[in-house]
Amino acid sequence: MFHVAENGQANGKRPDYEATKLSTVAGYAKQLDGAARIYNVDPRLLRSIMHMEETHGYYDEPFRWFDRDSSIRPMNINTKYWGDTFGTRHELRYAEVNIRAGANLLSRIVANMPKDASVAQIATVYNDLHANKVNDYGARVSAIYDEQPWLNGEQR
Repeated sequence: MFHVAENGQANGKRPDYEATKLSTVAGYAKQLDGAARIYNVDPRLLRSIMHMEETHGYYDEPFRWFDRDSSIRPMNINTKYWGDTFGTRHELRYAEVNIRAGANLLSRIVANMPKDASVAQIATVYNDLHANKVNDYGARVSAIYDEQPWLNGEQR
């Protein structure tokens, strides 16, 4: 079981480097809904994590060109850590496979957390399996969850 304490010091505010325009959440609505259904996870939480990973995880783009990135977007599945657990590096380059991998990972996390775990607590574990209190990542995903920025380009 993961036990992550709430943390009033965690910062969920939008940082200056967050590149909202890089998010493709709206364009993958069907894939996100399908993956959420298959793995029985909250589709809004899955969208929030994907939005976070895409708008904050672009720093490794030059490494992707040479297949040297350790995490593969859109869900930022870390192949150095997970190996082929959620698919091969080649398979994870396909957004639909990657989204399903993220939903699979998220479902495993949720299954090992208290039933009343907050979005911030769940997202913190998605970011860091060893976290013991909510971090800035978890707090930001929680804010994204509330804001739903993808709704500007996606129907409800």
